[in-house]
Amino acid sequence: MKTILIWLSIALVALSLPACIMEEKTLDIVFTGETSANFSENEDDATDDPETAVIDVADEIRDILEDNDVALSDIKDAFVSSVSYGVSAFDQSHDWTISGTISVRRVDPPTSSLTPIADYASVSVQGAVGQKIGVPLLPAGVAIINQALDDFLAGANPVLEFQILNDSIAPSPSGVDPMVFDWRAWLAIQLITTETVDVPDPF
Repeated sequence: MKTILIWLSIALVALSLPACIMEEKTLDIVFTGETSANFSENEDDATDDPETAVIDVADEIRDILEDNDVALSDIKDAFVSSVSYGVSAFDQSHDWTISGTISVRRVDPPTSSLTPIADYASVSVQGAVGQKIGVPLLPAGVAIINQALDDFLAGANPVLEFQILNDSIAPSPSGVDPMVFDWRAWLAIQLITTETVDVPDPF
C-alpha cells in the first residue's frame, strides 16, 4: 500500500508542473544522392584512347530530389562529396594493371577545359571487379562540378563530360591480346535542405 501511495504522490507532482515549453528550430538536413557514368575499354595497342561519358546534371539532381521526396525550392546548397570507380564487366584470361586520371569538363555554357578530379594508380582490373573504390578528390575538378551545381540551383541546366584516360597499362595490349572491360565511375552529391521543427526548451 505504501508503494502505491508513493507513486500517486509522484504523479500528482508531475501533473502540477507547468507544461513543457516548446521552441521552434530550423535544422539543416543533409542527404546524399548518387549518379554514375559507364565506360568501355577495348585497347589493342600501347596508345590508350580516352573514354568519355556525359552526365546531364540537371536531370540527375531532379531524379535524386524525386527519390527523396524533396522540392528543388527547398535545397539551399549542393556539392560533390566523393568519386568512386569499379569494374562492372571483365572476362579475360589474365589481369591488367592500369594507372590514369578521371577528368571532368563543362560542355554547356560556360564551357571549361578537361580538369582532373581524381587519379588512380596501379589498379588491378580483375581485383576491381564488383568493387566500389573511393579515390581522393582533386580541388580543381571539384570546383567545376560544384560550380555546375550552384548554377543548377540558380536555374541553369549544366552538362558535364567525364573522361577516363589510362597513362600506363601493363602488360601492353596488342591486336592478339587486347584489354577489354567495362567500368563505372560514381559521383556522390550532398544536398542540404532545411526543416522547421518544435523542440523542448530546457530553460
